[in-house]
Amino acid sequence: MKARAADEAQQAAMAHRPSADLWAEIQNLENCDRLGHDGMARLSDLRRAYDASCKREAEEAAAADIERKRQLIASAKGRFASVTFIKKDGSTRVMRVQPATLRQHVKGPDASELARRATQTRAERHPHLLPVWDAEAQAPRSVNLATVSRIAVNGSVHEFRAN
Repeated sequence: MKARAADEAQQAAMAHRPSADLWAEIQNLENCDRLGHDGMARLSDLRRAYDASCKREAEEAAAADIERKRQLIASAKGRFASVTFIKKDGSTRVMRVQPATLRQHVKGPDASELARRATQTRAERHPHLLPVWDAEAQAPRSVNLATVSRIAVNGSVHEFRAN
């Protein structure tokens, strides 16, 4: 059990290394003439760590991308911003939003305890959804930040690769 715990701790530590470093070490081992049992085990561990590292780096990049989109939309404040995204049904939508207006239509501290818990739960379960005020429909809507392909705000246009 102690050996298994030590191996798992080593795997976790290796997975936090940059994927480029892991890939270079994998390439070095693969280019050896002879590996032996220890070398094969090390290569296997490195490959697992490389996969975990790539996944971690992709998740971090996606989270940073979503946060950047959130900040761009919020930077419009009381002005209008145009957001192009892919709706849940697969169609493309261009929405004119006014981020500061939403605060005027949400109850906030005046809301019931149930409504505040529901809002908090929704934010925790769906961090990629951003509540906005749709200026054309004059109603609150949600934008899936993971599928945003274009944001026009403050006189500049920002293009993104939709996930």
